[in-house]
Order: sequence, then C-alpha cells, then structure tokens
Amino acid sequence: MRRVKQITAVLLVLVLACAAVGCKKKKMSDEEYLKLAETKAEQNKKKVLLRMSVDDGSVYEITAYDAVYYLAYNEKDALEYKAEQDSYFVSVYGSGYDFWAITDTNGTTVRDGYKDSAFSTLEYVYSFYFEAKRQGMELEESRRLSITAATEKFLAGFSAEQRARCGMTEACIRENYEKIFLAQQYVEKMTTDYEVDEDAIRATVNKEDYRVYKTSYLYVSKYDRDEDYRRIELSEEESAKRKAAVEDALERVKRGESMESICALYDEFMYGGTSSFTKQQVNDDPDYNNAAMALTKGECTLFERDSSYNIIVLTDNTDFSGYEEAVDDAISTAKSTGVAALYKTIDDRYELVKTEEWDAIKLGTYTIGN
Repeated sequence: MRRVKQITAVLLVLVLACAAVGCKKKKMSDEEYLKLAETKAEQNKKKVLLRMSVDDGSVYEITAYDAVYYLAYNEKDALEYKAEQDSYFVSVYGSGYDFWAITDTNGTTVRDGYKDSAFSTLEYVYSFYFEAKRQGMELEESRRLSITAATEKFLAGFSAEQRARCGMTEACIRENYEKIFLAQQYVEKMTTDYEVDEDAIRATVNKEDYRVYKTSYLYVSKYDRDEDYRRIELSEEESAKRKAAVEDALERVKRGESMESICALYDEFMYGGTSSFTKQQVNDDPDYNNAAMALTKGECTLFERDSSYNIIVLTDNTDFSGYEEAVDDAISTAKSTGVAALYKTIDDRYELVKTEEWDAIKLGTYTIGN
C-alpha cells in the first residue's frame, strides 16, 4: 500500500509540475496554420456541398473549395453586424446573449439567415458562371488583372488560424473570384447588348407634359390682415382704389412697362413674383395655371380670384425641361424589364440543390471556431 501511495504522489507531483511549466499544446505559427489551410483546401475539393442541375440534363458539382469565399464572407459580415449592434443586443437579451440564435420576424436565426444569403449568392453567381461558360465566354484581361488585388484584400480580413479552419488559401480565393468576375462580366454584357426600340419608347412619352410655362405676375389682395393674421374687410373706397390700380397696371404691362416699376407705383398693396410649372403640375394651382396656359408667349391677362386680382404674363413656354430625362428613364425601365426577363429565363434553367455536407456547415464556427 505504501508503494502505491508513493507512485500516486510521484504522479501528482508530475501533474503539478506540468501545470506549472505549461503542458499546453503549443500554439501554432502562421506558417503552420497556412500549411493546414492548404491541406484543408485539398480536402474541400472532394466535399460536394451543392449540385447545380441544368434543364438539358447536365449536373455541376459545387464543392466546399468553390464556396469558401461565400461562406467566410457571410460569417464575417454577420460578425461585423454583431459588433455594430452589440450594445443594442445586450440591452435586449442581456450580456450572455447567443448572437447566432437571434431570430427575425419570420423565426429565422441569424445563423441560418446568413447561410441562406450565402446560398442565394452562390445560386446567382454559378447560374451566370455556367451560362457564360456554356456561351464560350472567357474572362477579360482587365478583370483577370484585378483578381490579385481583390484576393489580397479579402484574405487580409482573416487570420492564418481562421484560414486554416475553412481551407482558405490564396489559390482558392482566386478561383472563387474568377467565377464571380466571369458571372459579372456575363451579366454586364447581357445588359449592354440588350436592345430596345428607343424611338417607339420615346413616342410613349408625351413631350407636352414636360413643357415649362414660366410666368410673371402682379398680385393685389381684396382684403387686409391684422397682426394676428385675421382678415380685415376693405372699405368700398379702398376696394375701388385697388381695382383701379390693377386696371392701370394691366394697361402698363400691355405697353411693355416692367413689373418692378409698376409694383413701385403701388407698393402699399401690390407685389409681384414669378411662377413656373409643367402640364403635369397644373392641378397644383389649377385656376392660375390654366389661365396662364391659355396665353401665348409674351401675352398677359387679368385673372381674378375671390380673394385677389392677378395680372399674369406668360414669359416663356418653349422649354421642355425633364423631357429627355423622362425618355431616358423610360428606355432604362424597358431595358431593365427586358433584362430581368432574361435573368429569369437563365435562372429557370438552373436549379441548385443542397447536400448533407451543406446542411452540416454551421456559421459561427466556420472561421472563428467554437
């Protein structure tokens, strides 16, 4: 029994000694982690996450190697969102909250939401990538040259240890970007090459709707207001005086005298201004605007309301401001609608199906670990 106790004591001393000097697993260097990333990347090439089926019977496999960028990007994006909203989440869920388990109004967790985002992007990119390859398209040299900078920038956001966890190598990210850039190139070419009948679209935009009616006016109120902005009715004498002034002003306008000089003659109750509108804005002030539209350029009229006299001069109606922009917008809309239909045609040709390997991936541990 004494011998057993001695051995136990020796073992205990050894355990304590190890604890004192540190019998922990030695932390790996960046070089060792990057070596592990290379090994993991090779393993990823054999791990099929998704299968893209085409309506012609073809099936393409998308491996973990092909999907590293999308999964790592979404996990990192989620963590950046967590950092931005951390104080809010703490106030709602407490300091020990599980970020990845937070659900939206549909009951989808943060983890699944960001994983779904990765899936949707993969579906979009690979549909157009495979279509581009089917059309025989190759990546333009200018885009190919930009891959190095994009790859370096992306890798800079992850530590060597994080890269080792998911098999994120430089070669892997480069290949991911090659597919992304080719898909973008195809989409842009499809958009640029899509043609619409611009003359026919122009004919659908009514130019008259954009004719700008520019007016000048003189205004005389038929009543006054006190300090509290309450209406004060005019005496018969004052009403007659103002009406006579308006009639005199109208004759002066017809003779070509300036609005400014006329206003100066009756500055105690008359003022002037300008107003511009298009046919589409007529109902903003229908009485005034319709009266102005009935004039020819340079012509004037006396327009009377229940509350005021208005002398209107149509100073110009030859500008069609906004018309060309409206035509451009109509063409752009028609083009976007047509391209969207093309997108759907291509999207309908491809179907992305998840495998068990995909289902097993858990964001929140992909690069950062448990």
